[in-house]
Amino acid sequence: MLDSALKLQRGDEFRLSDGVGHVLYTAGDVRERTQELGRQLAEDYAGKVPVLVAMLRGGFVFQCDLARAAAIPQEVDFLSVSRFNSEEKGRTAVKVLHDLRSDIRGRDIVVVEGIRTGSTKMEYVRTFLTLHEPASIRFAALVCHPRAGDGSVPLQYKGFDIGEEFVIGCGLDYQERYRNLPLIAAFTPPTKA
Repeated sequence: MLDSALKLQRGDEFRLSDGVGHVLYTAGDVRERTQELGRQLAEDYAGKVPVLVAMLRGGFVFQCDLARAAAIPQEVDFLSVSRFNSEEKGRTAVKVLHDLRSDIRGRDIVVVEGIRTGSTKMEYVRTFLTLHEPASIRFAALVCHPRAGDGSVPLQYKGFDIGEEFVIGCGLDYQERYRNLPLIAAFTPPTKA
């Protein structure tokens, strides 16, 4: 599937074992946009050593690609948070599943998300990271869902806007599968009879 995914164009449909993908952004689109964001990041952090913090698990592939595209010294770290209760929308209804390993006090932080769907969780992440007293915090997301809106946590580095569709590829998954696809596709699981 990976070899054939590189040949797919926008609008192409492809079959997977448990559903159908519809290409929104090709592997070339993703590579080109990531390179642009990497150049912007390198310009913004010239002379500094930012820490790229991937939001696990969806953000790790984008973090890796963005790190390679930004030709500056940098470090990486990982953070994973989850809701205590999916019905609760408050900023404190989140728990840390995987904490940072780095001391980020006085450091420039770029939080790397695979997908921005809303800002409640990111409000919590920003508050949590602020307690560590970094020099700055910025946010990057490969794709941005319409529900994200402008929100209170702005994106300084945004890859692509998507619609209401469920997406896979470039770190985004369906039941932990398809993160390794080099493109971004809308995914439709089979309908149940």
